[in-house]
Amino acid sequence: MHGKRRVAAREPTQDEREEAKQQLERYCTLNNRVMELKAQRAFTIDALDATRHLLELNTELHTVWNYRRTILKKLEAWEDTEKRQKMLEQELEFLMKVIKNNIKSYWMWNHRMWALSLLPRPAWRHELGLVDKLIGIDARNYHAWDYRRFVITRLKDTEDGSAVDEQEFAFTTTQINRDCANHSAWHNRSKLLPAILARVDQIRREKVLQTENELIQNAIYTDPEDQNAWLYYDWLLDIQKSDEDRIKLLRGKIAAIRELLELEEDGKRPLVELVSAFSELGQLQPGSVTDTEKEECMRTLLTLKDIDSYHSGRYADMSNALSKRWNVSDLYV
Repeated sequence: MHGKRRVAAREPTQDEREEAKQQLERYCTLNNRVMELKAQRAFTIDALDATRHLLELNTELHTVWNYRRTILKKLEAWEDTEKRQKMLEQELEFLMKVIKNNIKSYWMWNHRMWALSLLPRPAWRHELGLVDKLIGIDARNYHAWDYRRFVITRLKDTEDGSAVDEQEFAFTTTQINRDCANHSAWHNRSKLLPAILARVDQIRREKVLQTENELIQNAIYTDPEDQNAWLYYDWLLDIQKSDEDRIKLLRGKIAAIRELLELEEDGKRPLVELVSAFSELGQLQPGSVTDTEKEECMRTLLTLKDIDSYHSGRYADMSNALSKRWNVSDLYV
């Protein structure tokens, strides 16, 4: 899982090797049996049990997942609503066991979405509670986050969509405050914010954006080299309604970076972002970058050359381009 050190593998004992060999033989026998049943077009309880045993051993067999779905739909009980409800609830219980074996299986999550979509009476709020627990185990697991978005979409069909969005937005805040490097939480937030901003007036919009600014700044102060908050900053700029709003956000970004550099003057990512902010500000509002700021930007590129010589060519190109655009001396030469 994310954030956990790998433990060095040890050499297996003779008994362990023998046990692994026997497990492999059992697996191959079971796999062959399931493939034979599929070829025979067997859609029985016995065939369903065989797929269960095989998938408990290997969740990556998408052909077997497809076969299992076909078996379920071919069973006589499928036509009865109450029996189908019970069948699919049992299927969800089976999937919980599989999740413990491999939480990162695409096919398992796909099958769970299928089962819930066909469940006559799905409990979406209960399912959201389950995802909360899974994310609690591995907060950066993007499979669980992707599934969470699926559950939230369905939950909004049964509850007030605005309230659900607000709750989910608060959930991402909690996750980011716990771990500012949680890319999935930032990504989920970017999916929610546009809908929230669309429902509020200008005064409320400014308050929301101010909160976003504070969240980003807290993240970059915590880990200046982590890319997630910086990427979210760029995305936030892109969704602004006007250049005036973008300029205001850029000015706030520049002020935050300057403050950060007082604490960590040689931070590579903040320095790169400072140059980017000045460059974008000059494009949005020609003449808004002062002579002092232009010099600050050019000297920042020199600093980057010293601390990141591997990318010196890139910084030289940036310096050359900015010196021509601003008609200032290229300090890089």
